[in-house]
Amino acid sequence: MVKFNVMRKIFWGILVVIFAVVLFQVFSACQRNANKIEWISPYRKIDWNNITQAKAQLHTHTTCTDGFLNPHSLVDLYYEGDYSILAVTDHWNVIYPWEKFKSFQPSEKTLERFDEGRFNGLTREELFDFENRNPESLNMVAIKGCEPSFTGKSQHHMISLFSDITGQGLNFDEALAAIGEERGLLSFAHPGRWVERKNNELKDYINYFDKYPHIYGIDIFNPSSFNDTIRWPHCKKLINNILMHYGSPADSGWRPIWLTATDDLHRANGVDQGLQIQLIKKFNQEEIYNSLKEGAFFWVAKAPNAEVPQIQKISFNKSSITIKGEGFDKVSWYFNNEIVHTGETFDLIKNGFEELFYVYFMAQTSDFSIEKKQGAVIGSQPFWFKKID
Repeated sequence: MVKFNVMRKIFWGILVVIFAVVLFQVFSACQRNANKIEWISPYRKIDWNNITQAKAQLHTHTTCTDGFLNPHSLVDLYYEGDYSILAVTDHWNVIYPWEKFKSFQPSEKTLERFDEGRFNGLTREELFDFENRNPESLNMVAIKGCEPSFTGKSQHHMISLFSDITGQGLNFDEALAAIGEERGLLSFAHPGRWVERKNNELKDYINYFDKYPHIYGIDIFNPSSFNDTIRWPHCKKLINNILMHYGSPADSGWRPIWLTATDDLHRANGVDQGLQIQLIKKFNQEEIYNSLKEGAFFWVAKAPNAEVPQIQKISFNKSSITIKGEGFDKVSWYFNNEIVHTGETFDLIKNGFEELFYVYFMAQTSDFSIEKKQGAVIGSQPFWFKKID
């Protein structure tokens, strides 16, 4: 009996040793794999202790085209909403600088709307006597902007920033090229709208992203998605198809695509629903330009009066990404338009699979719903990775 007990202890001892060796080998293999991963992300270089998270609105309209607010009232509206960065992007028209608002005139469409009584009893003076604004005195950065509004086949409404080119008198390709020559930046506006859905296929977006490196992004959300609920799934699917096309940073022809969100504001009740949080070290135009070009920003979709969720820090630890923030209670990680993981940490070794080469997250309130027009979500840019030989 004593001999049997001794043999049993030896047997279990051997099993424990074998298990420990296997566990060590698995752990070592995971560590080796983790050490061979390089994350490609605009958030890698962010010093979260020394960064400003600035609210930005980069798609708005005034009575100089088809909006219902004059330029200075538009500025005042966003100033009151604690925005630090603002672009007026009227159709075919650059309303800039703010210090010269008085030199601009209301559009013919605005005059017709006034004659039709569509401005809720406001007087001509209240609507058409424009006032100048000084962005520096408001602690805001004014961004020069415009919306070249092409509507033909394989054409698109674009948001142009940092450029004087309006697109007037040019064809679509000529306008895009001219904006690039002026060192301007471009993004695709509201790709889920019926006009853009009718005029554009995936190949059209790929064509223009390939031809024009200064096209930095594409809208995933604007407030019209709350009323036309096909827009939200269409934009998510389109963007993921574009990301799938460009593949991994290790692939030839890869290029980053950034996700944007805007108000596309025409009326005051459309304010503060689609926006961006720019991550900047200095409060100036060049820093904002670089944050857009490099993808150093978050996008936000929110119902009126909902609070903006906050991302306080993103940490990279070999194979994993961990986010820290507040104002949200659910984090979903997406690849190819599917949720592949939930939780504040995504670990490529534990949660990844062979086909995966990027992820991005949405951190949202539990009540977030496009259909019910409630809650809020803050989303990231893609995190790509490549294996290091």
